[in-house]
Amino acid sequence: MAERRLSHAYMLTGPEGREREDAARRLAAALVCSAPEPPCGRCRDCRKALAGVHPDVIWVGREKRDGDLRREILVGQVRRMTADAVLAPNEAERKVYIIDQADRMNQQAQNALLKALEDPPGHACFILCAASTDALLPTVRSRCVRAEDPGRRTDEGAALSDLAGGYLEAAASGDPARTVLFCMNRVKLSREETEAFAGQVRDAVCEILCGRAPDPGLGRDRLFHLAALMDKTEDYLRHNVQPKQIFGLLAAETLR
Repeated sequence: MAERRLSHAYMLTGPEGREREDAARRLAAALVCSAPEPPCGRCRDCRKALAGVHPDVIWVGREKRDGDLRREILVGQVRRMTADAVLAPNEAERKVYIIDQADRMNQQAQNALLKALEDPPGHACFILCAASTDALLPTVRSRCVRAEDPGRRTDEGAALSDLAGGYLEAAASGDPARTVLFCMNRVKLSREETEAFAGQVRDAVCEILCGRAPDPGLGRDRLFHLAALMDKTEDYLRHNVQPKQIFGLLAAETLR
């Protein structure tokens, strides 16, 4: 990753569930990371990928029909994905397509994907997530690199993303005691973690304001207020104010 010797296709195998989903998010974050030594878990691209809101990280899976999931991933889905892959990325250097339950692609879908794997757009990467590779064509398997989970560094970024969500939930509750308790429990974060936390909150607020994420009950005015608080947080950090004082400020100002 650090040397930017990247493949255009990765195979991530393991049982279905949150663990595999999280591993796919970490790998996607590593692929779009803008830091010199990816994955950093802290840059804007990493944070958005880990939070599931990056416009250049696209999930593809079984579609619903009449409220129920189809048995397979169909060729039409893969063709739409490969047509989209030709378009330039929105924010990152590359676009990453996570094909969940890739072993559920029917043979037509796999053949359509094979064409993209043989001649991929230069800015596109594909992550195939599967419980087993047995159902995949040998030609598809041979064009994928077996992926290793990028690991604990981006776990820290995911934890910060969870903190940002917890902060917004506390703010949306309107309960001063809950908000103060949340802030006081974070006074031991480092300066770097506090800066990353502020960035996570601002990104989440922007996603809500743009309609790409649900509003937990804050409303437009309060969202703008929280975004301004995060700007103030980063300004204070640049002037060497300590996290303890910053979270004291947030405890006082979040609900004001």
